[in-house]
Amino acid sequence: MLGMTGYSFYEEYYDDVYISTEIRTVNHRFLELNLNTPFYLASLESKMRDLIQSRLKRGKVDVFIRIKAEDSNAGLTVNKTLAKQYYTALQEIASVVPIDIKTVSLTDIARYDEVVSPDKTRDYSEYWDKIEKSLNINLDEVIKLREHEGCETKKDLVAQVDKIEECVTHLCKHVPEMERTILENIKTKLNELIGDKVDENKLLTEAGIQVSRACINEELERLKMHILKVREVFDSEIDVGKRIDFLCQEMHREINTTGSKITDARYTDYIITVKNCIEKIREQIRNIE
Repeated sequence: MLGMTGYSFYEEYYDDVYISTEIRTVNHRFLELNLNTPFYLASLESKMRDLIQSRLKRGKVDVFIRIKAEDSNAGLTVNKTLAKQYYTALQEIASVVPIDIKTVSLTDIARYDEVVSPDKTRDYSEYWDKIEKSLNINLDEVIKLREHEGCETKKDLVAQVDKIEECVTHLCKHVPEMERTILENIKTKLNELIGDKVDENKLLTEAGIQVSRACINEELERLKMHILKVREVFDSEIDVGKRIDFLCQEMHREINTTGSKITDARYTDYIITVKNCIEKIREQIRNIE
């Protein structure tokens, strides 16, 4: 079981290039992958996506990649028109701002975006192996953090399922008593209406109808099956969050039906407890991959 929160940053200096990668993940219903890379790495984005999607299945994932080549033959592009425009604009500002600026330096102009930029025609795919290595180191760390979060969350989920199972067990034990109570209530009502002359056959027939309507055995058996299935999913590795969410819906349906059939206030606390536990599970699985 994996959580969906993780973070990792990794950087490495090679002889000809500096590469840094960073991955941040938080919970999300689906996999939302956002790549923040320099424009000259656009040709590698499909490989990056395939790599990350092969290891992360859910969550909002932000990826940041920076690369700085130290190749003397890398080449730079100078936008002369833009440089002139910046120069003119800075001179105009200097003429109206009351500070002592006599000249505009090359540094002032070159620091602006797109005035001096790396050669857009250069092929950076030669660095893919290094980028892939860095991303895998990030992913290993992120998954490790997600495993820890998942382990802690699993403890809470198991505790909630234990409470549900305990309540279902208590309800099962009280079913015979509930049925006897229904029979006694019917008998009392008939006595109030027609006195002591009760037709036992009619009484038993009516009691059978009422008990059948109020029977919760089927709902309790299905709840047991869902509980067993949830425990199995806890130990699996595929779509854990989605599968548990579906089972929670099924359990909620069964406990709602059970609650509508139980009229004895002595047992409603069990219904309330089960509903609360299911809601807590559904809140927790929002953080599960």
